[in-house]
Amino acid sequence: MIGLAAHALVGRHIWQLPAYLLLAAGGVFAGEVLATLTGIAPLQYGSVSVGAAAVGGLVGVVLLWAVITRATERAAARARRQQ
Repeated sequence: MIGLAAHALVGRHIWQLPAYLLLAAGGVFAGEVLATLTGIAPLQYGSVSVGAAAVGGLVGVVLLWAVITRATERAAARARRQQ
């Protein structure tokens, strides 16, 4: 859901949807693993650290957004210089 929401808010092209979904899922997994290894588990529901998983998913999406935005700006600047 984090990946879908991110694409709905900041996604521009359909090819970005799988990237947002994969990075959000990877971030959720990384957040859960980090919470398990460190023992810091905010908003725990049973044995699942929902807080750490949500933060990890958001971090993954923000990193992807930064990379995509930077690449898009570089491509646009390159196109302007060639004209």
